[in-house]
Amino acid sequence: MSVRKESGAASVARVGFVGLGDMGEPMAHNLLAKGFEVSVFDLRPGPLKIAKDKGAQVAASLADLADSCDTIGLCVWNEDQLTDCIYGEGGLFSSETTGRTLLIHSTVTPGFIARLAKSCGERGWHLLDAPVSGARAGSIAGTLTLMVGGDRASFLRCEPYLKAVGSNVFHMGETPGAGSVMKLCNNVMALCNAFVANEAFKLATAFGIDERRVIECARVSTGNSWIIEHPGFFDNLLTTHPQPDVFYKDLWEAVEAGKSKGLELTISGLVALCGPRMSEERKTVIRERSSRESKE
Repeated sequence: MSVRKESGAASVARVGFVGLGDMGEPMAHNLLAKGFEVSVFDLRPGPLKIAKDKGAQVAASLADLADSCDTIGLCVWNEDQLTDCIYGEGGLFSSETTGRTLLIHSTVTPGFIARLAKSCGERGWHLLDAPVSGARAGSIAGTLTLMVGGDRASFLRCEPYLKAVGSNVFHMGETPGAGSVMKLCNNVMALCNAFVANEAFKLATAFGIDERRVIECARVSTGNSWIIEHPGFFDNLLTTHPQPDVFYKDLWEAVEAGKSKGLELTISGLVALCGPRMSEERKTVIRERSSRESKE
């Protein structure tokens, strides 16, 4: 993969990017800012116009994107959307080109990645799964953590791209899917902790203790965690993220991955099962608190 020199005089291979959503849009913008020539694709005209104004080319179709780009990042919500983008009518695999490299930034199961890697190999394509962590703020700042699975040669070739969107890049293993396993492990810890912290808040509130006091105390006690250190993160994501299942989708994917290895992820499964109800409970708390504060 090549990048424009600082002078901007060199002509380079083009990077493709699919999915200009909550995380993907800032990633594409950062690639542009770091000097990559980028072609983008999304179903919504608004993000496409913004990317174009920043210097991106807008691909007419996914197949056209594959025809013109050696390396293509995909940051869509789930396996169904990835399937449509890659295998669907007019999708990336509609292109007759070979030697392309796909980077999957979505959080999906390692089994899906393994099947996709096989399909890519049959076409002479390469695959890296490179899911991200750091939320939208990290995506905007270009400080994401990327967990990458796939052969080292492809990883090294794509390292400039990876470092353009993140400040922490981990090659988790040579097998495609290793990055997805790490992302699921990370989210099992983060999401289960988020729900546990909110359950603690619920208990404290029932006894008349303000959440802010709980956070202050927990920060210097054994109950401290990333969620406690970043108060409001859970609530903001819960109320602003465009996908309603953001807090339990990945837990179900972790449970599925565990089952494929004969493992029972009991706590993850329980939290995922209770996730919709607990999310709605928390939304009610947020609305009531906002209503009180607006009257004060």
